[in-house]
Amino acid sequence: MDQQTELSKVKARIRALAAKTVERGCSEAEAMAAAAKVGELLDVYGLSMSEVELREEACVQRRIPAQGPGRTALRWLFPALLRFCECRGWTDGRHDFVLFGLEPDVQMAEYLLHVIGGALAFEEARFRRSADYLNSRLPGQAVLRSFRYGFADRVSKRLDAMAAERAQAQEARRAAAMGSSTSTALVLAKERKIEEGFRGLGVRLRTVYSSATVRDRGAYGKGAQAGGRVGLDRPVGAGPGAGRLPKR
Repeated sequence: MDQQTELSKVKARIRALAAKTVERGCSEAEAMAAAAKVGELLDVYGLSMSEVELREEACVQRRIPAQGPGRTALRWLFPALLRFCECRGWTDGRHDFVLFGLEPDVQMAEYLLHVIGGALAFEEARFRRSADYLNSRLPGQAVLRSFRYGFADRVSKRLDAMAAERAQAQEARRAAAMGSSTSTALVLAKERKIEEGFRGLGVRLRTVYSSATVRDRGAYGKGAQAGGRVGLDRPVGAGPGAGRLPKR
């Protein structure tokens, strides 16, 4: 079996595993086990990508619906997620995130977006039961917004730090294997491919600036602690909560 055929089979397996969700009848344990394997395969695939494979890889666009109050936190950390996964992305309306890039990168971004969203829901539900929330004199929504901002800020910083570490490690491996000039050419080729594909969409984006008001510094700190517990490498176990995901 040649390498391209093997990679095609890997991608087919990733898609099959990604379809194993609770909504489609799988148990939570089965869904999380499938998600863990998706993360493992995507990691291996990304590290094995060569310049030839890059030319043959297609750009894809994926729309991810996101509803509920937690979407605010996801919007704040979305740029860091895009940087980590080396994708383009934007928000469309009030409920959708849109991802664009090479298929393995988009799959990883979608996977992480679901993992982070699930962890946020778990952590926020736990925070709602805590004395810090129940005894606060501020309106409940103000406290929860501060918690979400803290969560998003911590996850964003972790994603950026992981992206920098990964880039350094990949550069060292590529330089050792083929020389730094070839490694740089691969990075530039990938950037050109995504840029050309994005131009072909005919999408015009505009930058929207917003600011966050943190009214409860304690809740913000609790959110930051929760953001530090999210398993951003790959989830393990049967649930998305703290203590069930690896720390980094």
